[in-house]
Amino acid sequence: MKVEGHKKLIRKLSSLPDAQRRHVRKSIATSTEEGARVARVLAPNTTGETRDEITTEYHDNGMVGEVVVIASGAPQADKDRAYSVEHGRKKGDRGTTEGSHHVQRTRQYLGKKFRNRISRAVRKAAKEVASRG
Repeated sequence: MKVEGHKKLIRKLSSLPDAQRRHVRKSIATSTEEGARVARVLAPNTTGETRDEITTEYHDNGMVGEVVVIASGAPQADKDRAYSVEHGRKKGDRGTTEGSHHVQRTRQYLGKKFRNRISRAVRKAAKEVASRG
């Protein structure tokens, strides 16, 4: 998914006072944690390994939240396993499998809710700035 105009939005949000940015950070944190919970519920639970690896990370002082299914520093074998769980195996010596698509289903399920939550936070911050200025 490509988001256009995100650099301009980041500049605008960073120019907000810290009190108003707190609203946006809170909505991002709430959405990110909710996404991680839903992904854990939808993830297959044969050994519990896939669910345990789903975590959250925050960047840019909490203005960017990310649900991490597999750490970027993980060994290649773990990355291959995570990919085959999500997308399935189409060839190989261990047979073929169907993917669980738990990450994609989480995005579909929560995407509109997240956009609306962040939009409300931005509107709330803009109203506060306008009423004080």
